[in-house]
Amino acid sequence: MPACLAAAREGLSGIHILPDPYDAEMDWTPVSKWAGRAADAGLGIAAHAGEFSTANIAAALRTPGLTRLGHAVYAARDPWLVEQVANSGVTVECSLSCNVVLGAVESYEDHPIQQFIAGGIPVTLSTDDPVRVVTTIGREYAIAAALGFSEEELLGFTRNGLRASFAPAARRDALLATIDSERARQGE
Repeated sequence: MPACLAAAREGLSGIHILPDPYDAEMDWTPVSKWAGRAADAGLGIAAHAGEFSTANIAAALRTPGLTRLGHAVYAARDPWLVEQVANSGVTVECSLSCNVVLGAVESYEDHPIQQFIAGGIPVTLSTDDPVRVVTTIGREYAIAAALGFSEEELLGFTRNGLRASFAPAARRDALLATIDSERARQGE
């Protein structure tokens, strides 16, 4: 934690928590304490949870400063968890290829991204581990388009990603304004 706090003074913008054990419930008490310190230092907080089980999803949502949840596909198996994720206001980082390649879901069509959106959860597209699963962010968007997401919905994923990014607020606002002005210029 001291290294993260020092790095925050030098430009580090966020940290990503990876529970150990990953697919079984861990003790989040110490994590909550240092996550609170990190959030107080201005660091964004994200957590990997729910890729292969429902373990750690509810606990991760109680983490101080949490704004992003990586994967969360198993939350879709429990309506209460979907509601908790939605109520928390966190953005779910959907990594379509990673979830299929690693077996978190059986196919792209089985991915719960639509369920998350229907439940009021902001989602973004991510690559997670692009080298291991041989993907790019462009490929993730192409897959989402093949799943039937419209151009406006795809752009919504980008907006969600910007809103949930750990970039300074002025930078996020400038990037969102650029998207809006480009759309207006195109007459969309």
